[in-house]
Amino acid sequence: MKKNHIYWMLLFLLPFLAGCEDENKAVLDLNQSTPATITSPASGAAFELLAENADELVVLEFDPALFEVDVATEYVLEMAASSEFTEPIVLEGTMDVTDGMASFSVVNWNKALLAEEYEPMVEAPVYFRLVTRILDSEVYSYSNVLDVNVTPYKIASDGSTDDGSRIYIVGAAVPAGWNPGDAVEMVNIAPDTYRATTTFTVERFRFLSQLDWGDGYNFPYFETVPEELLENARQDDREDGDENLWFKGEPGEYVITVDLATKTITMEPATSDGTVDDGSRIYIVGAGVPDAGWDPGAAIEMINIAPNVYRTTATFANDRFRFLGQMDWNPVAYNWPFFTGYVSGMLESALQPDREDGDGNIWFKGEPGEYVITVDLDKKTIVMDAPFSDDGTKLYIVGAGVPDAGWDPTAAIEMNNIAPNVYRATATFANDRFRFLGQKDWNPVSYNWPYFTGEVSSMLESALQPDREDGDGNIWFNGTPGSYTITVDLEGKWITMY
Repeated sequence: MKKNHIYWMLLFLLPFLAGCEDENKAVLDLNQSTPATITSPASGAAFELLAENADELVVLEFDPALFEVDVATEYVLEMAASSEFTEPIVLEGTMDVTDGMASFSVVNWNKALLAEEYEPMVEAPVYFRLVTRILDSEVYSYSNVLDVNVTPYKIASDGSTDDGSRIYIVGAAVPAGWNPGDAVEMVNIAPDTYRATTTFTVERFRFLSQLDWGDGYNFPYFETVPEELLENARQDDREDGDENLWFKGEPGEYVITVDLATKTITMEPATSDGTVDDGSRIYIVGAGVPDAGWDPGAAIEMINIAPNVYRTTATFANDRFRFLGQMDWNPVAYNWPFFTGYVSGMLESALQPDREDGDGNIWFKGEPGEYVITVDLDKKTIVMDAPFSDDGTKLYIVGAGVPDAGWDPTAAIEMNNIAPNVYRATATFANDRFRFLGQKDWNPVSYNWPYFTGEVSSMLESALQPDREDGDGNIWFNGTPGSYTITVDLEGKWITMY
């Protein structure tokens, strides 16, 4: 079946006045009416959605509904994953009832499909129907059902395209070393373009097309590189017959982007707090953020600081708000039910007996004022802090639960001050015990499990359990081992992890 390389997204809500009610208020008999009919495309058509056609429009043609009397109507195009339309969605687009044409952008259709959990790059059925409603009534007329097959494309965490392809970094300059099975994965962010954030040291590396020693890319392949950071590893003072790339910059964490089409490498240091801005944004709108109110054009911008993680500083009032994926109402929004992970105790559902809120907004119930708010769309968390301030003090993490430190206080994980008596760090945690120190030795200040009488992350518990010997009141990490951002408030005596 021929595939149409175009995109849609759906729908429309533009009222069309089919006629004026006459003074006698004629009674409408639906049995004498003809529902709208979708005439194009034909059922069974297949659509392969392609990122390069994202801005193109698709046209759906139809014959409008016919009624025996003049009535005012509006038309809505519904999309669903099943022909029963048990959970249809209505999305933004343009409708011309007079000419019987509905048009919508390709990229919006793709986003809608992904929001409905269609699997990228896999063909699946989708169903459409036109709903005609008689204005000022609950009378509906339904068209025929159009079924087509569609293959969505991927969208990366920064909103750019991800076609599923990958390249990899291997070598002594990166944490992977020369083992291709451990190579650093670079994610596709645009056609032939890949990006990763990793740590570089002064040594050699190269790129691989796969997690083995097959095809790859070395220094001669690239026509443009950051000369202050990279050079050919084949130099008089080094033995390198493979012409690998040599990293010669300041060791540390970098964002590296490779464009295989233009044969270009760009590198930027990651920010001092380990954050990275991939260019994507989300926004806050609502009476709970008075500087924006409910005008999406004035929404508060949240900056990307890590994949699908956003942060900003804003003034909050005791009222409702929500997050938007763009500076308008469609297609992406995030409200209270979306956030199933950790949510700050200063927030609650706006749907309460003493408030009218049918939109599932978020209610700020803390002390009104300025806060730093961080949203993780993957972990579905919201963290709120006092505005950032570093008074120069530190807190430290030590123990077998933080393998990079162990029980050596001189190797303890440093936590930076971010607000009065509040400290934060990103560290790797394992299922074992740890505690906090006020200095990089055992005395005089230490904080263990009994100290934290406020809200504590569910990933933490007392290390004093029947199956463990722990007489020191340490803290036990019981979550999935991995990297986490941990925040400690010594005044409020709480700990959050995300």
